[in-house]
Amino acid sequence: MVNPFLFLYIGINLFIYIMKTYIIQLLKKINIRDIVYPIVIILLLGALSFSVNKCSQHKDQYRNNIEALNDTIKYFKSKEGDLVATKLAFESDVKTLKLLNENLYNEIEDLKIKNKVKEVIYVDGIIDNPEQDTTYIIQHDTITRGFYHPFNFNNQYRILEGNVQYKDDSLGVKIEKDQIMFDYTVAMDKDNKIYIKSTNPYVKYNEISGFTIPREKRKRWSLGPAVNFGYDPIQNKPSVSAGISLNYGIFQW
Repeated sequence: MVNPFLFLYIGINLFIYIMKTYIIQLLKKINIRDIVYPIVIILLLGALSFSVNKCSQHKDQYRNNIEALNDTIKYFKSKEGDLVATKLAFESDVKTLKLLNENLYNEIEDLKIKNKVKEVIYVDGIIDNPEQDTTYIIQHDTITRGFYHPFNFNNQYRILEGNVQYKDDSLGVKIEKDQIMFDYTVAMDKDNKIYIKSTNPYVKYNEISGFTIPREKRKRWSLGPAVNFGYDPIQNKPSVSAGISLNYGIFQW
């Protein structure tokens, strides 16, 4: 019985031999200058196009970073009435960030992140709680024997509990519990603007800074140099053509 894989093996090797022979004969007919000159021109045009695109990206980054350096914290009210703070973030790689904001760079280094950093947001704030003032009426006889009075100033944002006591000519204040409740919602839009919101109305922001790695802007339409290799059946010889092509990318990764 004949093994079918043997015919497949012979067919594949025969195809490789025919293609190899055809390519060798094709290369013998091609004038090297007809290939080298277009390739050199295409490479030069490609390098020029790449350089223009890089300069355009750097120009956008410089403009963004100058605005970020001069930007200050701004506030507005959310739909729910909470205070929202905004500030523009830097756009650069980690090494360049050291020149723009050394403190933020040091914070990133201190985190010891092993993977590539994409975005970092730093917030420095305080909880500015309102003043709590209560007056106790002390009876005259309690001064001689002493007194003990518990207190609490509790609301949905803070728990402050303790007591005040007087004994043997000594007045003492003891804080037994002091808790502050707050949350943060942080977002960054496509224009590198940071948004920070807390439901605690007593949260105040002293500093907001951030940085993001520049995102590569991919365009579906592209205009650039192109070189084509083929075979001219009329003149019975290989052909090389170069020019400018307009392309549209359907799939992007």
